[in-house]
Amino acid sequence: MKLRGRGYGGGGSTTTGARLSVALVTLGLSCATGAHAQSLETQAATGAAAPTESTVINLINLLVKRGVLTQQNANDLIREARAETAQAKAASGRPVAAGAAGFAGAAVVNAPTQPGDVAVPYVPQVVRDQIRDQVKQEVVAQAKAENWAQPNTFPDWVSRIKLDGDLRVRDEFHFYGSRNANNVTNFAAINQGGGFDINGNTNTTQLPTQNTTQNRNNLERYRARLGVTALLSDEFSAGIQLASGNDNGPVSTTATAGGGFAKKNIWLNKAFFRYQPNSWLNVVAGRFDNPFFTSDLLFSNDLEMDGLAASFRHALPINPDVTLFGTFGVFPIQYTSENFPSNSTSKVGSDTKWMFGAQVGAEWKINQQNRLKGALAYYDYQNMRGTLSSPCALYLGATNCSTDNEAPAFLQGGNTLVALRNIVQNPNLAPGMTPEPQLFGLAYNYRLLDIKAQWDTVLADRVKVRLDGEFVRNLAYNTNKAFGAASLPVNNYEATTVNASQSDYRSGPNGYLAKVTFGEPEPSTKGQWNFSVAYKYLQPDATLDAFNDPDFHLGGTNARGYILGASYAVARDTWLSARYLSAKEVYGPPVSIDVLQIELNARF
Repeated sequence: MKLRGRGYGGGGSTTTGARLSVALVTLGLSCATGAHAQSLETQAATGAAAPTESTVINLINLLVKRGVLTQQNANDLIREARAETAQAKAASGRPVAAGAAGFAGAAVVNAPTQPGDVAVPYVPQVVRDQIRDQVKQEVVAQAKAENWAQPNTFPDWVSRIKLDGDLRVRDEFHFYGSRNANNVTNFAAINQGGGFDINGNTNTTQLPTQNTTQNRNNLERYRARLGVTALLSDEFSAGIQLASGNDNGPVSTTATAGGGFAKKNIWLNKAFFRYQPNSWLNVVAGRFDNPFFTSDLLFSNDLEMDGLAASFRHALPINPDVTLFGTFGVFPIQYTSENFPSNSTSKVGSDTKWMFGAQVGAEWKINQQNRLKGALAYYDYQNMRGTLSSPCALYLGATNCSTDNEAPAFLQGGNTLVALRNIVQNPNLAPGMTPEPQLFGLAYNYRLLDIKAQWDTVLADRVKVRLDGEFVRNLAYNTNKAFGAASLPVNNYEATTVNASQSDYRSGPNGYLAKVTFGEPEPSTKGQWNFSVAYKYLQPDATLDAFNDPDFHLGGTNARGYILGASYAVARDTWLSARYLSAKEVYGPPVSIDVLQIELNARF
């Protein structure tokens, strides 16, 4: 007899072990004697040796020998059985068969009438069931309390927590064209520095410029992300994610090695609540993944969005192979400080920059090998266009002008910009000798119409193929409004100064992407692979340069070129990949930038 558990054979609960042993012995003997009553009577009639109290004792000793009972438990069991036998004998006024000792509710069938007869105890089925249920309840209760009956289970809250993450290690190269211009202004650096004096009479320092000539080799970079999602109820969940990154910019969580082996920053990348009352509706609030069906033509793959979004997905009742989907959301991009300007008693009112997004689409499963998905989206950016400030007398000690808050919080490059400060000349200085520390804002509003399509198919019943296409147009693009401002737009001139004429200006509102992928789009099983070819074209003001892919042309708009990529899974959810991105300017000074990335990726 082998019994798993605690409290038997040394250690554990002696009381529970004794109870269980009594019940097991009782149940075993009662079932045996009840089932073989007739057989025992037959043995008695033939003069066979009758079982006595020693039979029970021998069984108990056997349990001790097998390690089921301790010797102390065995002694207690024998003493308890003899005591109950004596009590039953005194209560009935007649002898009680030794074999029936300790059986509550047992009755003697065919009591002995002559020497050699055997008294057979009979335990009714209902009593047997009660004994079995009591033993089961006691054992299960102890098992749950001591957590030994189910060693591979965990507390309830553990089953409601999900961990996920990914890791990427990359070797990256930047190659610049030999004919590149070397004086491309870095307007993002100007704004981050709080302004730059553009008056050549008062500041002979070179404007901040971008590197466009010196290659960068063997840039070791890595990305690490770890998230936790908790199921709060059938409808609610909550999640957070931490991620690496060089800075708090929105488009990348990639960190660059070096810095004397200094530790790297960890940022809060996600923080959200999710409400899903049924299978087709999903509402999320906080900071979360991009909920729209789109590509890095508009939004970087690492971009997380702040705000509120509601998505739906539902198959057509008349044709389950066709599924409708859509997303609607509102996203705050930049808030105005409550105390702006800080050095004035007159504060500027709320001028929050927002994005309102709406997308509807359909997915059609044509057959087992063909699936078509398409969507139409509209993204309306509010209060993005910069305006010239009221006259700003910085020479009197002012540290801000009235529209400084309209400078974008983040820029990559490509969008047309305008000067924001209307700086008043110092009458105590000669004309043209007043410093002009300038900030820059966007010259256009952005109301984007986006069309995205994707077709999955299989060639020769073997090779998966995915075709992607996307087109975007900025419906708010209007050069008359840009040049109607008090300051001329800058950024994409054929000339290299910030004071060029309108005849030198080039821009545009359109962009598109075409891509073909052979193999598994997202390799996850060892041996899976893919190869892709893409062409991207993005005019300067087709979309906001702040949010799109940071790798193609090293980020922003005003870029065109091709992308080659390949991936191979070396293990489950682990794959090697390589990309070569070759891009140059659409308009303006020549800036050709090629990027090579070799990576090892894993997700869990």
